Amino acid sequence: MEKTIRLLKGHYYGNIILLATIFLLTIFSLIPFFTNGEVISVTTERYAIMISIIAIPASLKFFAHQLKKIPRPTETKTATEKYKNASFLRLYTISAVTLMHIILFTISRNMNFFWFTVVLFIVFLFCKPSYEELENLTETPGKQGLTGEEEQELQEEQLYPNQSYGDHSRTDDRKAGEMQEKRFENIEDIPEPTHNKYPENEQVTGK
Repeated sequence: MEKTIRLLKGHYYGNIILLATIFLLTIFSLIPFFTNGEVISVTTERYAIMISIIAIPASLKFFAHQLKKIPRPTETKTATEKYKNASFLRLYTISAVTLMHIILFTISRNMNFFWFTVVLFIVFLFCKPSYEELENLTETPGKQGLTGEEEQELQEEQLYPNQSYGDHSRTDDRKAGEMQEKRFENIEDIPEPTHNKYPENEQVTGK
């Protein structure tokens, strides 16, 4: 998993550095082509904006959907392969859209393409590979986010399932036992009824 994350981070930072370098060279007119700006048709501009509006959320949503489809726990090899493929698809989709806007800005000097490029660089912040995200694919859902004590209790419940009654946990059983003890204490605290000897309560012989 560490090797996969290093590979993904290499592609991630490499793409950002390359695109940022091209973008900066374009801004400062260090790229000699199309420095005066060419006219871009309105149709081309609309298609470029529409592609961006569709591609950005679609790539992020597809990545999340692919991870959600992976059953937990999954073998490390399978998890790393699926995570790597989904990450590459998300990264290079956004990189292609970013490069498209940089090229269009270089040709036309249209500020719409400039601001779309800035937004896409911000979107890259949500595409950083995460080791924790990959590690969660190899763990059972019940163990994610548990402390050491809670994880130990979960393991004990799995090893000794007969210690609980029905679907109640051991904590519920302990609370039930405490309530039952209190009930017995309340019963013991009830005073026994006193039988006073009054003459009218005595039974006369023959009656």
